[in-house]
Amino acid sequence: MNSNHGRLLAALAAAAVLVLGAPACGAVTIAEIQGRGHLSPYAGQEVTDVEGVVTAVARNGFWMQASAPDEASGTSRGLFVYLAREEKPAPGDQLSVSGRVGEYRPGRNPDNLTITQISDARWTRLARGVPLPAPVRLGAGARLPPTGAIAPTLGNVEAARRPLDPTRYAMDFFESLEGMRVEIDDAIAVGPRDSRGGVAVIVAAQGDAGLRTARGGVAIAPGAFNPHRILVDAALAPSPAGIKVGDHLRGVRGIIDYAYGHYRLKLTETPRLEAVTLQPEAAPPVAPGQLAVAAYNLENLGGDAPQARFDTIAAQIVDALAAPHLIALQEVQDDDGPRDSGVTSATRTLARLTAAIRKAGGPAYRWVGVDPLDKADGGAPGANIRQVMLYDPMRVQLDGAVGGARDAVSIASGGKLQPAAGRIAPDDPAFESSRKPLAAQFSVAGKRLVVVAVHFASKRVDQPLFGPQQPPFAGSEVQRTAQAARVADFARTLLAHRADAALVVLGDFNEFDFGPAAQALTAAGLANLTLTLPPQARYSFIFEGNSQALDHVFVSPALAQRALRDYRFVHVNAEFPDGASDHDPLRAVFDIDAIAR
Repeated sequence: MNSNHGRLLAALAAAAVLVLGAPACGAVTIAEIQGRGHLSPYAGQEVTDVEGVVTAVARNGFWMQASAPDEASGTSRGLFVYLAREEKPAPGDQLSVSGRVGEYRPGRNPDNLTITQISDARWTRLARGVPLPAPVRLGAGARLPPTGAIAPTLGNVEAARRPLDPTRYAMDFFESLEGMRVEIDDAIAVGPRDSRGGVAVIVAAQGDAGLRTARGGVAIAPGAFNPHRILVDAALAPSPAGIKVGDHLRGVRGIIDYAYGHYRLKLTETPRLEAVTLQPEAAPPVAPGQLAVAAYNLENLGGDAPQARFDTIAAQIVDALAAPHLIALQEVQDDDGPRDSGVTSATRTLARLTAAIRKAGGPAYRWVGVDPLDKADGGAPGANIRQVMLYDPMRVQLDGAVGGARDAVSIASGGKLQPAAGRIAPDDPAFESSRKPLAAQFSVAGKRLVVVAVHFASKRVDQPLFGPQQPPFAGSEVQRTAQAARVADFARTLLAHRADAALVVLGDFNEFDFGPAAQALTAAGLANLTLTLPPQARYSFIFEGNSQALDHVFVSPALAQRALRDYRFVHVNAEFPDGASDHDPLRAVFDIDAIAR
């Protein structure tokens, strides 16, 4: 089943449930409207005289909650009332509300769950200054979200029409609190603020749950995606500035809502920040006789970027990575960045970067890359992102000419690349509207080294963890696995010519270390160096609070068995609010003497 088909089924299933609403009714409670499942039994019906206290006000409506607790376990006592431009009540107003019950799907995106609301609303104020209902406490001695499963694997959870099980499934837990006031006495940030203003946290009382990283985050593992995370949203009240991984937020109070594929706690007041000490890492210097190879996704670095960004990245390369001898860069934009001008050259971008590195005390790097065809490789339209390799010519030399955008690199007798640098299978359908792998042959102390820099297809089209389809469909895996298969073919051919070849495949794979694209490469005989690290140390990226490895280094058996001396992720960006990129770089170190001639 492809992703579009899955989304259509999800949308049709949700629509079918909404049609089967309860008969027209009069006065009901909020808990009765919410019901015991994901969808309201009153969806599509008119309700009257629904009473509650206003707990928070947004630009397009307000939340209200029943004053008295409901005895029904797993049933929310709060909901949202949609008002477009009408006068809005104030927090503490006791209201009687009439209108039509509906299930709003944020952004009309079928991959989002719905939010129960009353629209076409008319309201009457019954009293002012009423004490707000007490928030539901999340913490020690109180309620805690499940840490195991997100949801049952039923297909579409909305169409299943089953009662919520909030003690077993995290999705049901948060759904049972939808629209209600919630309080977390002590929350731990497991990611910095994201592009949508959310900060992922876990309840401090669950600090031992999941695969905690040494630096305060929580890492993923096969089948374990830390469902006890929730995003703290600053849409109604500001969150503290400068939040980083491991910081504590005290007195987190707000309303449980849902948007962008995840449950969110919309702050109604600003919590107190208790910052921890967390410094960017630095890798140790490389010993004489060793070769350091690194990978770094620069998050859309274009020739028009501010000089300060070039300087920060340059300092990281020189100081945090100890000036590797070769660096595979991803997301290098063209000379005018996202401007759609037809320019594809990245000469200015790379000249500015290498000059900044030199100024920071690093080597006079040269670069090798292939300018893509305009708007052919995905990414921001007109930015023409590509992979580029920087190399220190005092230690590493390129072995020949560089091919063009349509020139496929081939492997000749003895395992030599023709041309010495070029793209792997640039016309293969697997790389349509995506970055083509860059392969290059180098000499290191008279020994041959083949390096492949990749940037596989993004996970952006995948269904969210907290969406209606369970398990979620990862549609991007199809293209990404096909891309990995082409690189695996290249590796097999090279190793068939020369079993002791020194081959390094590295970059942003957009794939977990246990994903199918990674498995395609290990099936070709390559070793994923990420697997040499403890599970809790395998991360280069943080998404919605989940620390995860998307960047890797795969090497040929000869390098893995005889030459490898060190491998690490260098955490300088992903855990911090002001990182130069959203990815952390990584570095591998090899003994040159152990590389075959």
